[in-house]
Amino acid sequence: MKDLLIEILVEEIPADFAYPASLSFKKIVENILKSNGVNFSCINSYTTPRRLAVLAENAEEKSKDEIIEFRGPLFESAVKDGVLTKAGEGFLKSHNINADSIKNIDENESFDKPYLKEVKGRKYIFVKKEKKGIETKKLFEEKLENIISSIDFKKKMRWGDKDFAFVRPIRNVLALFGDEIIKTAVAGIETNNKLTGHRLLSPEFTEINNPKDYEKILLEKHVIVSREKRLENIINQLENIEKEYGFESVSKKKVSEIVADLVEEPHLFTAEFDSKFLEVPKEVLISEMIEHQKYFPLCKKDGSLTNLFVITANQPKTTQITAGNIRVLTARLSDGRFLYQEDIKKGMDEMNERLEMLMFRKELGSVSDKVKRLEKNSELLINLLGYGKDKENILKAVKYMKSDLVSNMVYNFPELQGIMGGYFAKSMNLNDDISLAINEQYKPLFASDEIPSNDTGKTIAILDKMDNITAGFYVGDIPTGSQDPNALRRQALGIINILIKSKKHINLKKLIEDSLNSMPKDARNNKSEDLVKDIFEFFKSRFENDIDFAKDSITGVLSTGIDDIYDAYLKIEAIDAFRNKNGELFSNLLAVFKRLKNIIKSSKDANLDESLLKEEAEKSLYNIYKEKLSEVNKLMENKEYEKTFALLASLYEPLDKFFKDIMVNVEDEKIKNNRIALLSLADKIFKNMLDFSSLIK
Repeated sequence: MKDLLIEILVEEIPADFAYPASLSFKKIVENILKSNGVNFSCINSYTTPRRLAVLAENAEEKSKDEIIEFRGPLFESAVKDGVLTKAGEGFLKSHNINADSIKNIDENESFDKPYLKEVKGRKYIFVKKEKKGIETKKLFEEKLENIISSIDFKKKMRWGDKDFAFVRPIRNVLALFGDEIIKTAVAGIETNNKLTGHRLLSPEFTEINNPKDYEKILLEKHVIVSREKRLENIINQLENIEKEYGFESVSKKKVSEIVADLVEEPHLFTAEFDSKFLEVPKEVLISEMIEHQKYFPLCKKDGSLTNLFVITANQPKTTQITAGNIRVLTARLSDGRFLYQEDIKKGMDEMNERLEMLMFRKELGSVSDKVKRLEKNSELLINLLGYGKDKENILKAVKYMKSDLVSNMVYNFPELQGIMGGYFAKSMNLNDDISLAINEQYKPLFASDEIPSNDTGKTIAILDKMDNITAGFYVGDIPTGSQDPNALRRQALGIINILIKSKKHINLKKLIEDSLNSMPKDARNNKSEDLVKDIFEFFKSRFENDIDFAKDSITGVLSTGIDDIYDAYLKIEAIDAFRNKNGELFSNLLAVFKRLKNIIKSSKDANLDESLLKEEAEKSLYNIYKEKLSEVNKLMENKEYEKTFALLASLYEPLDKFFKDIMVNVEDEKIKNNRIALLSLADKIFKNMLDFSSLIK
């Protein structure tokens, strides 16, 4: 057993290429070893901006010899009248066996000729071959260049006069099996056992004779070759800085993952930018520092940004490094401040005029046209939500909610749309309610995200998302399979979450219809006869897939024809709560309703005649039904659904007794239909909450 080590030294690898490439490299080497029968104990991959490496521990020096048996065609199909058929001839030829060897074929197994073997009572031609094991060192001498060229990158390049393509020019290839060099060449470079360290701190080459020393030697040469350990080192240094200053870093995980692939030996230290830049919105400063410079911004405990930031360098701190980073950041922040000030001078009214030039959808016109639709649709939604007191704020927020899309800031920082609008609203002296609403209009951005903080924000968020969804369906751009380029599924779930968390009962179908009616008539490409139904079903599918209740409870409630999402949520919540507390009773109810459904499923509607109720069990069921009906209606009206279902569940005993004592399908048609009508009443009262047929398996 020996350790296998391969390291490719290259020019700087792009940060987002490095880690995926190391996983690809590891997988390729692992597959080569396994497919050639070479056993090993474990395999590790390493990556830095300058190197990709794989270390396979305790690899066998040679794979085992194998005996492989190949089954051919049936003997009767391979030989006709003592002559080989095409099937038989093809099989022997594929294994380089002389056709004449078929003449004396028998059941004696041999490596030299074909033989017969019985499988399930029928005789087949077989060939046996010995596959000699291959030396691991020789295997990699033959395949190393192909292995390295197969590493997956988003883009590759060629350099010099070489045909070999790789992410960046290769400068050295270390290839060891135990203490022996795997002698071959990659991209014209002879493999060796030489290792170089940090480009500045330890650039000289050193021989390595034991693959297990790889990580240790590089650590001495100022390279933390393990990405995981480098990441841990960065986090530890950052946390020490946070503790020292009493501040918190922004986007710690995100920036750490980036800078881990930019350095071989991380050195974190602080620097300061001019505090005058703090007058610019902190999101702009943070975006500049993270997206462009890969710094860690530092905030106070209250979330306010400081002018202190953390640099991750590839060598110890020097005044030159600090000054250089401050100089570059100052230039960027100056640009950001200038653009922000220019936007403030223009104001949102001027920005709104330019929305005519910004396309929303080619079939539906500009963003300005979209805003006009939102203004029109806001009237109904304000009434449905009961936000009349906020009407003035909502209309003002709708008017300016898309203004920032044509600003300099959002052009340069697209991720700040909405956020910049909130700042621009403040600069126009619009009240805090409107500013916050515009800032949060795109929330929630994902399932666990917060919904907008105020009622104005909730209203414009629903309006915007609904317009996007109906627009997509209207022009025939509907999510299919995993394809949803306009994130309509996420936006539908966003509306659902806003309604549920805000505890708002609205007629969703009416809202969909209103949004569809605001679309230009000549823009419709969707030929569906009922778009309202299609879009409502789309909402239902998101609701079913994303809320955390029993799936059949969800289906059972939605099958009742409900169009109020929050009401459906409350009913499902109540049913699941009852189900979890009263499992046996719920199962008994399910069994009873299975019998009930089987009886009434093919029957016609009939009116119950109380005078035809003769038996005690049917009289008792009807009396209890009448007794509970008004109480159920009152509880339903007050939306006390857990109490409602508990009350409905009390019908189990009279229903159970009815089925034990009463024969429904009697000869007297009047009596039979009357009993079916009684069971239909029991079904209908439950359908206020749940369609049991959806739970019956």
